[in-house]
Amino acid sequence: MRILVAAMVALAAGPSEEVEVWVFLSPDSPDASRIFRDLRGMPVRPVLLLERPFGGREPPEAFLAAVRAAEMEIQVMDEEGLRQAERFRIAELPAVAVRAGRRVHVASGSRLDVKEVLRCVER
Repeated sequence: MRILVAAMVALAAGPSEEVEVWVFLSPDSPDASRIFRDLRGMPVRPVLLLERPFGGREPPEAFLAAVRAAEMEIQVMDEEGLRQAERFRIAELPAVAVRAGRRVHVASGSRLDVKEVLRCVER
């Protein structure tokens, strides 16, 4: 199913439009691991947004699960990711932004429907 979704996104975007998928999360946001699992096989750009400093505390287990599910390195200091969060007007975490050409679709919340977010590039 994931391969089918990835193929649909690639075909819908057309040969000249590159599809970008951004996932925004923080240690204080609800678990985003399902979002990363649903996007497996697609090029995803995870962005860590810190709402407050860690200090000496350990990150919550839900955050660590999301990092493991991402299966890629997540930068702590990510200036480009912060600019994109501002550009996409990310106000709630976790959030997903999909951009294909001039079309951008943003959804947020731990219960967001990844397939629905990806459909925006089909139109």
